[in-house]
Amino acid sequence: MNDMIDNIKNILFHNNEGVDHITKGHCSAAKKAFRAALVELKDCEKRRQATRGPLEEPTCDTPSFPVNIEARSIPEFHDSQHYIFRNAVQVDLDFSNDIGLDCDIIFSQVFAGLTAIVIFNLSLASHYNADRFNWHTDDLKQVIKFYTKAWEALHKDGSWLQTNHAVCRDMMLLAMLNNMGAIFHKLAKYEKATHCFKALRNVFSSKSAGVQALHPDEHYGMMMNAMFIDQPGPACAA
Repeated sequence: MNDMIDNIKNILFHNNEGVDHITKGHCSAAKKAFRAALVELKDCEKRRQATRGPLEEPTCDTPSFPVNIEARSIPEFHDSQHYIFRNAVQVDLDFSNDIGLDCDIIFSQVFAGLTAIVIFNLSLASHYNADRFNWHTDDLKQVIKFYTKAWEALHKDGSWLQTNHAVCRDMMLLAMLNNMGAIFHKLAKYEKATHCFKALRNVFSSKSAGVQALHPDEHYGMMMNAMFIDQPGPACAA
């Protein structure tokens, strides 16, 4: 159990260290920290499977525990054509109190969601890095791969984020749709950009908790991207 606690602490440490770096514009250090968090996640999963078997699917009635999730803004992008959502996700888990849970249960509950958060942060850092170095095509394609992996991990989350941190989950969905749409538009993949922005508009129409929690500039920026999806070619984004 102590090894599992150390793993979880290390995952959170590296993720939050990466968030600290990217909020200061230090892309390389941020990406290194997020990759270290992913290594810890994989190590923790392998160690758990060796002793307890495969992860069980989390359920909505799994006990919750003291956790704080905070969105932290990174520096503005140079891209003047699109609004880029730029909030990284910091996660803090309170180990100071006896939360009455087996660490195996904790890890089973948070694994998919925490993986999604770390990969999302890595995506954002890579996106910011590509923006700083003039949007090279290969870099943008790599960023799309990261966002896609974060999307897949987020949809494997059984209940933790959806039930306990819906605003964070919605924020990440909005960010990925918006930012991938912007990248596809940069790459002249207008059909894929339109698909992302249409999905973004559908999420906005749901008026979910995450949509309502957006800051006015975030709401306006993403809506401006989504409003122009019916216009052809380069005009399909603000």
